[in-house]
Amino acid sequence: MRSLVFGAVAVLSAATLAGCAGNAPTPMQPAAAPAAATTKPAVATPPTTTTTAKGAKPTVTKAPVSDLSRLTKLGIDVQKSVLIDVADDGVDRWLNVSASGVDFTGTARTDGTMMFLAPAPVAASNSVLIKPPFYNEDLGPGYCVADTRGAALKLENCRAGRRQQIFTVVPAGDSGQFELHGMYGVIRVDNGKITTGGRGRTGLQTVLYAD
Repeated sequence: MRSLVFGAVAVLSAATLAGCAGNAPTPMQPAAAPAAATTKPAVATPPTTTTTAKGAKPTVTKAPVSDLSRLTKLGIDVQKSVLIDVADDGVDRWLNVSASGVDFTGTARTDGTMMFLAPAPVAASNSVLIKPPFYNEDLGPGYCVADTRGAALKLENCRAGRRQQIFTVVPAGDSGQFELHGMYGVIRVDNGKITTGGRGRTGLQTVLYAD
């Protein structure tokens, strides 16, 4: 009986050991190192351009400028320092700025008789501003000759869109002569004075100031 009991005990002991072995705790593994934090560099946001439509370019509106190319072809000096002379009267009578106004009283090359025909800011061809260079040396809008309801013209500050300051150069043939039409009509000259009432010469010409 001892041998049987011993055998049973042996068997029981073996089973117990086996069961204990099956329930043994799993050995602890080392904790995994935490993943290193990754920081991406900040990306600069490019400036945005606002357009009215996708891919459309901003519309640029150009201010009108009178075309004076025909005058140049006819021998009328524009965008140069000139004298404005009464044509075919046999004497030197040049447009002149003086204390009494702007009239054809000039007889010598002076600061008052030096003129400049600049393209006017209008769409119509052959339209000019008369800008005496001596009075336009400083920054700013400068001075322009303006038409008046009376006889003599006048010098005043240039003002965009002011009709009195815009003159139309009307060619008279192909010899370089022309008429000067202001807001109040064609410029007529009699004995060195601008006149009203339809009398006087209308033919004018440019003479280079430096000649």
